[in-house]
Amino acid sequence: MAVTESPVKRIAIFGAGGGGTSAAAHLATQGFEIRLYSQDPEALAPLQEIGGINYTAPFGDGFAPLHLITDDAEAAMDGAELVMIVSPAHLHEKWVGAAARHLTDDQVLFISPGHTLLLIPHVLREHGIRHPVFCETATLPYLCRRIEPTKCKISRVSDFMVFGGFPGKETERLYDVVKTVYPSVQLFSNVLETVFPYGNAIHHPPAVLCNVGRIEATGGDFRHYYDGITPSVGRLIDQVDKERVAVAEALGAKTMPFVELFWRMGYTTDAARDSGIAYEAFHQSEPDKWIMAPTSLDHRYLLEDVPYGHLIYQELGRVAGVPTPTIDHIIHLASVIMQRDFRAEGLTLARMGFGDITKESFLNLLENGFDD
Repeated sequence: MAVTESPVKRIAIFGAGGGGTSAAAHLATQGFEIRLYSQDPEALAPLQEIGGINYTAPFGDGFAPLHLITDDAEAAMDGAELVMIVSPAHLHEKWVGAAARHLTDDQVLFISPGHTLLLIPHVLREHGIRHPVFCETATLPYLCRRIEPTKCKISRVSDFMVFGGFPGKETERLYDVVKTVYPSVQLFSNVLETVFPYGNAIHHPPAVLCNVGRIEATGGDFRHYYDGITPSVGRLIDQVDKERVAVAEALGAKTMPFVELFWRMGYTTDAARDSGIAYEAFHQSEPDKWIMAPTSLDHRYLLEDVPYGHLIYQELGRVAGVPTPTIDHIIHLASVIMQRDFRAEGLTLARMGFGDITKESFLNLLENGFDD
């Protein structure tokens, strides 16, 4: 849809990493007025010097001028119809807290990727918003990296993004707005259904744990997906995926196997989809082939995707009464290797303010929101 036909003209983007700069570049080329916000002066300074971001992408190579590049959240949000938070999950509290102080009723708060379940409503309520409303996608709109201080690389724009809102009864209204910016969003019921398709949480921890020696010995001098995911590693990912799907089904959440999702996003081949096997999905993924392994274990593949991914699946399994033995062991092994207690520091329902919630109350809250 052309910008002239969209209710969104101005977009505040929170986050200047790979996802945020890629969103800024892409959406600026689509004609939207972009305000890029970050609290990191080192991330902003190179972009401020040139007034935008250089990009290489499927839609071309070039330079995208940005309307505003700032560390002032209020200035970034002033007049924006859409406030888009593009950050790792462990930064959601920080960014949502910064946005909450200036959020108006007529602005749409959009998290991409989201998948932190009830954390964002919890943070918004802590900032005085009694009846929070927001929306999210399960995954980033892009396969991307910030490859230089002033340049991002987008190797793929997603063809398929699971979209949900909170509360669920607001999802369709929010969808009608966001689809004018990202036509590839797909309408799902609520933010429970955006938790389960978060692909990184399915495959990053198993792949890294199976390659810890190689990462430490080589400093990540191998292709993470193409070299690191062998048939045996793929089988471990497939088992994690089976447990994830079982939990989703027990909670009545619509989801799909990882390989199907990966194919719908446009990241792998028809033959890989037909196999239903994670190993084939990655080995036939052209966009992923160039991505190198982490240079150390101190990386979001474990530090985000275990405490904000696997742990949520474990928590939801507990609510649903579904065992998750493979997921449980991955959380334990990652904690041992990293010398951290990911269960203690991760995203539990208790941390979101709902430690003792029943399945029925949980599902009602997701659909209807807060009644106080």
